[in-house]
Amino acid sequence: MGGVDKKMKLSIIVCAYNEEKGIGTLLSNLSEQKLPPEIDDYEIIVVASGCTDRTVPIVKEFMTKNPKIRLIEEEERRGKASAMNKAIEAASGEILVFVPADVLPVKDGLYHLILPFRDPKITVVSGRPMQHPKFRNRGLMGHLACMTYQIWEKLMVTLNEAGLAAHCSGEFMAMRAGVVDKIPEECAAEDSYISVIARRKGFIKFSPKAIAYNVMPSNIRDYINQRRRWLYGHFQTRKLTGEYPTVMDTLIFSKTITALKILKDEIAGNLGKIHFFFAAILIEAVIYCLAAIDFLLKRQYAIWPVIKSTKVSFDD
Repeated sequence: MGGVDKKMKLSIIVCAYNEEKGIGTLLSNLSEQKLPPEIDDYEIIVVASGCTDRTVPIVKEFMTKNPKIRLIEEEERRGKASAMNKAIEAASGEILVFVPADVLPVKDGLYHLILPFRDPKITVVSGRPMQHPKFRNRGLMGHLACMTYQIWEKLMVTLNEAGLAAHCSGEFMAMRAGVVDKIPEECAAEDSYISVIARRKGFIKFSPKAIAYNVMPSNIRDYINQRRRWLYGHFQTRKLTGEYPTVMDTLIFSKTITALKILKDEIAGNLGKIHFFFAAILIEAVIYCLAAIDFLLKRQYAIWPVIKSTKVSFDD
């Protein structure tokens, strides 16, 4: 797999299930993104999985404005891994970008996501998800959302500098074509699965300027359900690949000193909000136990319940 040292094509993959609130804004955003000079062509592949709202008509309307947009329709919702596999098979680009339909990259986000591929050893690049400023809540939920991303970001920076990163954010990531040809359809954390496989074939790079805004859950029930699935996915990744992704809930056991240092720095930088930190630790412990029980009971998360409080319009 060579570096991006020649003219190449980009395939941007968007998986959507009932995303009428944000799909139009996202397609406009992606169509106007700045790209590195080595990318001379692109396509946007939208996989609409069993949508019952106006997602498909909105995509078709945008297809009349931008012929580089393609639509794949699944009659029924079979899970994100299934949708991603269809897009990977249909993609013709040398670099594949995965963007969920409910996020919004900053205007130069794609540019910074693609740049690291100039190093031929890079197999996957992770962007930097951030809570959209418009939807940053106060109180416990606001601090939980910010803390989740801050700790993840510090972890990625630390591992990135040591060349040990084996995780990327499914909120905004790019992969060389051929690194992963098919994701197991039962996979609940496709980003973790891709990360582990990609790390065996090269290096993962974290690009902090490749920012993509999203909306974290605004109530404790949605937050627990979302995190529960993510942690379940980490257990499942271990079963599917033989390895855990390098995330805080696994590193606390495998690289305890590194994990504790990051947590210590987070506490030191937020002494005035330390009560939120300990509340977050308690909630995370409960979620970890729930995810472990789900895994032991062989619960399936390939098709997960929609986290409704994260489905908003960035234009409102």
